[in-house]
Amino acid sequence: MARTIAEIQKEILDEKEKQSSLAGLTNISKTSIWQLWVNIVATAIWVHEKIVEKNALISRPHTLNWYRDQALNFHYGVPLTSNGVSLIWKDGSYQFDTTKLDEAQIEDSKIIKYCAVSEIDLETVLDPEKKPVEIFSDYFHNKVGVVFIKVATIKGDKISRIDVPNELFAFKEYIAKIKDAGNQVYITSDDGDVLKLKLNVYIDPLTIKINPNDVEYYQLKSLNTLSTEQAAKLASYGEDYKTDEKNGSLILKEAVFPVVDAVKDHLKNIEFNGAFVKTYLVDAIQKAQGIKIPILTKVQTSTARNLNEGNSELFDVSNIEYFIPRAGYFDLDNITIEVNYIPYTFYRDNQ
Repeated sequence: MARTIAEIQKEILDEKEKQSSLAGLTNISKTSIWQLWVNIVATAIWVHEKIVEKNALISRPHTLNWYRDQALNFHYGVPLTSNGVSLIWKDGSYQFDTTKLDEAQIEDSKIIKYCAVSEIDLETVLDPEKKPVEIFSDYFHNKVGVVFIKVATIKGDKISRIDVPNELFAFKEYIAKIKDAGNQVYITSDDGDVLKLKLNVYIDPLTIKINPNDVEYYQLKSLNTLSTEQAAKLASYGEDYKTDEKNGSLILKEAVFPVVDAVKDHLKNIEFNGAFVKTYLVDAIQKAQGIKIPILTKVQTSTARNLNEGNSELFDVSNIEYFIPRAGYFDLDNITIEVNYIPYTFYRDNQ
């Protein structure tokens, strides 16, 4: 930010006091010749700094964060200016003219509430041993040199894709207008990814409800391998066996299910386009009331688009410590959580 004229004048005067050869300049009148020259020089320096500042703003490289800032500052449905345009060139960049809107209208017009920008590094797909033809093919297949922008909005109190076609179309046109020449930009806004979790959770039976009739069923379901006898016992329950719907709830507050609530709260608080980390989820469950040992046994996921196209199979990602949802977030209404509740009784072994 350029200094003010007064700040520049003060620096000149401070330097003047250090020069013994200028000690004779004692007239403090603003109309004295030397005071006028100080003002003229300070003004000239100020004009120069403003020009440099503006040129730096115009010519500065556009980083990924710049694209994100521009996306979050997109306004949909802003009144046109007197010249019949929605975007104006101001201070070295395109901006929306919001002078006719109040603060509430400005906030409502900013439909992009979440945004993540990324790109693929060429080194991640190139192999020095590959033939030139293969390198050229990979370059385009992996979209190297393309800026990827994921965006989402809010509906109610949940993250949601931008499902109004004209809103997304207008946003794409906006980015096309302000982006750097020669850059390719790929914009997406999708429904949240689907997630299915399976857990074995050892709970305190003095705090969390569990129907004694379901204990054996949960214990058998939690085993990785079953003996012939155990497999027969589990089969005896039948495929339609239903456990008590109150299992997993607090004894003192039946509406609270610590495991399920902890999972959903954790997923809700993952930042947009942030990673789902298995260890972090287990840590979050561990802190819930009445939980002794949470064990995450299986993680499956898929994009909503993949399921909508008839591919009902979820991808097993249990062997991956962390991954980023393709949409940038999970659909909290499309999450399946299967929990085997097992009473924590290990303390008896030492008695």
